[in-house]
Amino acid sequence: MKVITRKAMRLLAAFVMVLCVSCFTGNKVYAISTITGNNNMNTAYNFGPWSGINSNSATIILEAGENESWIQFSLNAGDHIYIRASYDSSYAGEWFEIKDSSGNTVGTPQYTPGDVYNPGTITPDIYLDVDNSTSSTRTYYMVLHRGTVNTTVNIYYSISAYNRIRTSSINVSVSGTANNPGNSGLNPNGVDSTVITTNLTNNNNIPANAIVTSITSSGTQSPSQGNVHHMIMPNSNGTWYTSTVASASSGHYNINLSDNIPVKQLWSFKYNALATAKSKMTNVHLMINYQYDMHDTNYEIFVP
Repeated sequence: MKVITRKAMRLLAAFVMVLCVSCFTGNKVYAISTITGNNNMNTAYNFGPWSGINSNSATIILEAGENESWIQFSLNAGDHIYIRASYDSSYAGEWFEIKDSSGNTVGTPQYTPGDVYNPGTITPDIYLDVDNSTSSTRTYYMVLHRGTVNTTVNIYYSISAYNRIRTSSINVSVSGTANNPGNSGLNPNGVDSTVITTNLTNNNNIPANAIVTSITSSGTQSPSQGNVHHMIMPNSNGTWYTSTVASASSGHYNINLSDNIPVKQLWSFKYNALATAKSKMTNVHLMINYQYDMHDTNYEIFVP
């Protein structure tokens, strides 16, 4: 698996800032556009839907003498995003938080310099998670607090926003051979093979806390027979899932995101056969599609 790191994302953010800010002179910034006067909930600058944050390259200024800078945005039902806020070491002591429409703090406030990612680089930054787990659109606010930064100082910053929930996939091998003794007793339910396993618990190519969205299996049966069903079992729930189709070479399962099955665990495989002759299955693979939260990957993107 490759990873699109925060470094690449920071370089893009730095490029945007170069376009946004033409020069610094003392405490003044000359930019394409600036946002000021948004010092409380009533005067919060409204970006509209959260995606609008990335459509506006304005520099936001917390003016000298003011203690708070408010940004308003909305999330649709089920949205899970993160906001990246730029940071400069001269502003150590400022802090950020997310508030709901009632002014209540949601999530975990982020303090500087302790919660700054990538300190000492060209683009140190702060990340704030925002989750709308309700069934309707909700309004949220990001608030920058001056904290211990001198009140005579203007604070300049920019923000961007991204979908935090991502999807990817991995193809894993299940080593060993599954042997089936054959259904000599003509059991109408068929006979199961021996079990082979693969342990993905410590697989670094899979994001932390990734959840299965769908899964298929493949294998080579010798001799190839009809009326064969692949079967898989995640160790987390101990349930054997039987393929919804009869095939010696592939399996498809009624598993989706709502089952909440972690990818990183021990997986078992076997197959059921109705044929009376012995058989074996080798070259078994699981193709696992999954969903993950970038909060669990330090905001890095896993891609095939």
